[in-house]
Amino acid sequence: MSATEQQVPSWDFKSFAARYLPGFSFSFLGTGLVLVWIQCILYARYIWVDSGLTTVAINFARCGCIVVLGAVALHRAFSPRFENVLGWISAGLMTLGSLLFFVQSLFPSLPFTLVAAVCSGVGLAWGGGMWITFYIRLGLREALLAAFASLALSTVIGIFIGIVEESTAFFVSMLLPMVTLVMYFQAQKTLDERERRGIVAPPPDDVYAAEPRSTIVRLVVGIALFSFVLGVSRGFPFGESIKLSPVFHLVQHLGVTAAGLGIIWWTLVKGRGFKFAVLWQAQLAALAVGVILLSTLDPLVSEVGATLIAITNLFQVGFLWFVSYDVARHRALPPYLILGFFWFLHLFFRESGRLAMWWLGDAGGAEQMLIVATMICLLAVSVGFLLTDSIPRVRPLFAEVCGRCRFRAETETALREGRLTSVDERVWRPEEHGAAPLAAAAPVAATASAASRVPTAPAAAIEPPFDREAYVRERYGLTNREAEVLVLLARGRTVRYICDELSIAQGTAKHHVSSIYRKVGVFDRQGLLDTIEQGGVGKPGWE
Repeated sequence: MSATEQQVPSWDFKSFAARYLPGFSFSFLGTGLVLVWIQCILYARYIWVDSGLTTVAINFARCGCIVVLGAVALHRAFSPRFENVLGWISAGLMTLGSLLFFVQSLFPSLPFTLVAAVCSGVGLAWGGGMWITFYIRLGLREALLAAFASLALSTVIGIFIGIVEESTAFFVSMLLPMVTLVMYFQAQKTLDERERRGIVAPPPDDVYAAEPRSTIVRLVVGIALFSFVLGVSRGFPFGESIKLSPVFHLVQHLGVTAAGLGIIWWTLVKGRGFKFAVLWQAQLAALAVGVILLSTLDPLVSEVGATLIAITNLFQVGFLWFVSYDVARHRALPPYLILGFFWFLHLFFRESGRLAMWWLGDAGGAEQMLIVATMICLLAVSVGFLLTDSIPRVRPLFAEVCGRCRFRAETETALREGRLTSVDERVWRPEEHGAAPLAAAAPVAATASAASRVPTAPAAAIEPPFDREAYVRERYGLTNREAEVLVLLARGRTVRYICDELSIAQGTAKHHVSSIYRKVGVFDRQGLLDTIEQGGVGKPGWE
């Protein structure tokens, strides 16, 4: 648990500032500058809802690169060195893409456009995705702060990007990839320094390993349909990109800024909870209303509808990022695989919907528009039924801040059957981690704790031989992955060896080591070895 999440907080701005800001760095907001680059290159500075087929081409290139990187990662997790190399390559491709788009604006040419789109899309796949390896090292509340503050920052900067000359926006976009890469390295370095001081986030677990396969199907269908509808709506009703006037461009950015900062204020300042389904349904409602307003064909009303759709599209970026983070924290897979899964679904089906509307819109006609509007609303309703609080089953999304999250019966069954050996106690005792009290969780907490930890007798009562590593693991509530790291540490293995043996990144390995030291109550490897040798008896602060 991070130092910022160890105490039951009092909720006001002063407490918020004291709790989160001292350990926070501006470099944590690097994803916000990635979003600014996206505005400049993919969405015509958000003066238009997108750049037409150029945006489609870039995002399909992103999808292709995500598939390739995912296939490589499934074979073997990326090493820290490989991640750094990918970061430099991605930043270079994004910079080249910006330059080529600038040239294309001066000398329009289809080859320039295609090459620029491929460079931008391929570079962005990891240039933005690499940030998940940083976020995974944060506790949920700090990740929420970084994600939605980055979203708000990008929209504030976007206001100014939208009013400057197009050439100025291109020049800015050429600088941003390298700036974000430097911020990424600095953010990782900051967390390394914090961990050396003992400030570490709660370790990841594998709770979602017990999730039924039907959940994956529902998530795929739900996100795919929503993204398809979003793509269709951005070209509604004639298939062309929709241009926003300066006033509505300002409203769009201020709306997203208010939403991002509002979530931070509600959750971290006021200490209130929110649920996945609430945010999801709010987006559905905004999308449906936007389409209905567009279908009126009244210029002013239609622009209000286009603005609502643009706000939904922008907010979905931050929302889906946070969902990816939360799932990755509770599934023992490389975090970029989880992010790639969600992002592929979102991009592929959104751009497919955009192409469909481009094709349908060409036919024109009021009847055609009515049919499409009806279809969009029906899809939105269907998504509302698919993505609710009933999934995931074993652990609610955003459990630490979702308020009164109910215990899932499937979790208890998984613990009883041995499919889960431990659970994230932040779900069962959220009041200890800054969430709203959960009255119904108290009886279950005892069950979960009893099922996930073997009762330990005093060391003197244990007859040799016994597994000292297992003893320490059970006594101090280590996760399965931490137990694996513990065994290797006890054998004298280095962090580099642990990375290779377990196929995990160096930052992840260091995170596990720090978490083990913290839970056991030691400060270095020698203290850990002494503890294992002595069976955990007689060390200060252990009782």
